[in-house]
Parts: sequence; structure tokens; C-alpha cells
Amino acid sequence: MTIRRVHPAWCAPESGCATSALHLSRLRSVAPRGDEVIQVRAALWQMDVGRLAPAGVLLELSAGDDPERWPVDLAQARALVHVLRELLRLADGAAPGVA
Repeated sequence: MTIRRVHPAWCAPESGCATSALHLSRLRSVAPRGDEVIQVRAALWQMDVGRLAPAGVLLELSAGDDPERWPVDLAQARALVHVLRELLRLADGAAPGVA
């Protein structure tokens, strides 16, 4: 039995998914000021393996020329959104100057 997957509409043509079975969207920069020491970018990913096609958010962090890429599954990505909101709420209530 062959499992036929639908190609994600968000998959970037340059992802090379035809040969790697890894779909990647274009990376989006997270740079509100533009002078951040740590560069953060994010993308969507999905793998065509097995019955369940694992998917999630790819986080790319770099402080130089060699970025680190960390695939986070969808459940963790959703939990991360919740945790970040809580942390930001705490930071907003903290004294000025708290990082």
C-alpha cells in the first residue's frame, strides 16, 4: 500500500523536497531591531516518512556564520507559544531594565 502525500502549499521550491522528502518553507527572520547579536529565523517543516508525516517549526539560531537548526514538532511549537506568552507577560510586569 503506497501512502500518497499532498505537497504542502507553503513548501519553498528551493527546499529540495523531491530528493530529501523534507519540505521546508522559507525562513522568516525574527529581527525587530535589526542589530540583534543572536539571529533567529523560523520556518515550517514536514517529512514524508511513514504513516504519520512528522511536522513542526524549524528554529534557526546563529551568532555568526554557522547557524544551528532545531526542528520542533507541532505539539512542542504550540506549547512554546503558550510558554513564551507567559514569560513575556512576566517580563512586561517586571521592573524596567530586566532582560
